[in-house]
Amino acid sequence: MVDSLISLIAGDAIADTRPLAAAPEGIVDWGWFRRRVRHHEERLATLPPGPVAIHQPEPCEFLACLWSTWRQGRVAVLSANGFRDLAHALAEPLAGDIRTGAFDPAALPADMPADTALVLFTSGSTGAPQPVPKSLAQLDAELAMLDELWGDSLANTLVVNMVSHHHMFGLPFGLLWPLARGALFHARPVHYPEPLAALVRTHRVTLMCSPVHLQHLPDSLDAAALRGRVARVFSAGAPLPEDTAARCLALFGRTVTEIYGSTETGAVAWREESAGDWHCLPGIDIDHPPASRQLRIHSPALPERRPLVVADCGEIHSPNTFSLAGRIDRIVKVGGKRVSLTAVENALAGHPWVREARVVLLAERKGRLGAVVSLNHDGNAALVDRGRNAVNGLLKAHIAGPVEPIALPRYWRYVARLPVNGQGKITGDALTDLFISERQGRFPLLLDSEVSGDSCRLTLHIPDNLFYFNGHFPGRPVLPGVVQVHWAIHYARERFTGLDEFAGLEAVKFQQIVQPGIVVTLELQWRPDCSKLHFSYQSPRTKHASGRVLFARGTPP
Repeated sequence: MVDSLISLIAGDAIADTRPLAAAPEGIVDWGWFRRRVRHHEERLATLPPGPVAIHQPEPCEFLACLWSTWRQGRVAVLSANGFRDLAHALAEPLAGDIRTGAFDPAALPADMPADTALVLFTSGSTGAPQPVPKSLAQLDAELAMLDELWGDSLANTLVVNMVSHHHMFGLPFGLLWPLARGALFHARPVHYPEPLAALVRTHRVTLMCSPVHLQHLPDSLDAAALRGRVARVFSAGAPLPEDTAARCLALFGRTVTEIYGSTETGAVAWREESAGDWHCLPGIDIDHPPASRQLRIHSPALPERRPLVVADCGEIHSPNTFSLAGRIDRIVKVGGKRVSLTAVENALAGHPWVREARVVLLAERKGRLGAVVSLNHDGNAALVDRGRNAVNGLLKAHIAGPVEPIALPRYWRYVARLPVNGQGKITGDALTDLFISERQGRFPLLLDSEVSGDSCRLTLHIPDNLFYFNGHFPGRPVLPGVVQVHWAIHYARERFTGLDEFAGLEAVKFQQIVQPGIVVTLELQWRPDCSKLHFSYQSPRTKHASGRVLFARGTPP
């Protein structure tokens, strides 16, 4: 049974020795947690009154920040991308070990409920992210529903959270639920699946993840070691492909529990049969507004239990069972005319070369449409053989019938797969970034860094929207070798001293291409005696590149 967050925050009845989380170096207990809460309360006392922005990658530190904010009766504001899209609302940038700061109250709704404890932001799939206020009572209601269904499965397991705890799946499922139930959670963020092999040797685990994580489970994972050691797998953010669901069953020995919900509603329903019907959580009902196929959610986790009509359409098969049938048209204005983005996407998806397509309104391109297209094998072959302009023209001709001229995409990007965030969602910002080179990252996402003397091991996630994938090559993006060398030098300069001017390369080999979406390890070894940097890129399946960088012995650049 779960404890109420309201009672846990208000009281100190839990003993300091009670375990909270499991870290590689040992158990983190409530005594440590309370000391960190007091530390952050002192930090908050230096901030002006009002809401508090929190972005802490470490789960335990994040909870301590959240707890200290709530104990002071203040509103915590979360952003899954580190407030990059809300920088204007921060009194100062979030940086350093303590990533809390004052948030401008004017950036939040003026009519925000008085009992608001938490504000999250939607992913912004069709526009700017919108604030969603939550009360502690709403969070408690969701935790009670989760625990009624699956509380027993958390017993004697370690909750491993692979999704962001700044999001309305990773936060309740990965942190608040185990905390309120007294189950252990993993005290380190887990961004990729390889650490599972080590974790299951010492714990039975409950895994919180997205379809993206499950789709990229490496072949190197040992199914025999995982079977019986994974108590349950929860996935949310997007539908789980049937082939991925089958592979997870073979790997873990159990089906994946998919969760349907949103930032506004919290968790709504679940299923364990890919492409099957959804079953409402206890206490939730679903119906249709009059003359509409949109779903209306009745949930104790909604403000004042008021029903909410969502953008998803569906068919209701019983009071507690339903199926989804797409989303309502996303309407934008192009050249003064109303255009359905969904209709344009559906028309593109009808071409035999198109695997998947998304369309976005580009305010930076005079309000015209941009199309992001993932082609299948035949489409990619045509892109290579005929060129981008020819494929653009063929796709435009294909949709010219159902799509009026003003709605034909003006700009086109071809990608191996559509860009998704950590929750498996395709956001409007990520699509727009593909058309604006200034917004595209020049570096990978640094997941982990281990430095020992003159050696270093970095874990890097290669993002789909990396600047260097543009035109290299259309439909088949490959990370250029010169970029891999540049990254090795860049990270070495950050971690070692004595690297002078670049003087040349030795024994450079590029064995296997590096593609979007994979996780690689970059191993660096600095040899100050001969001014050489040894580097190698590897993934669980193969070695990608290696070589030596020579530096002149002179004045550092």
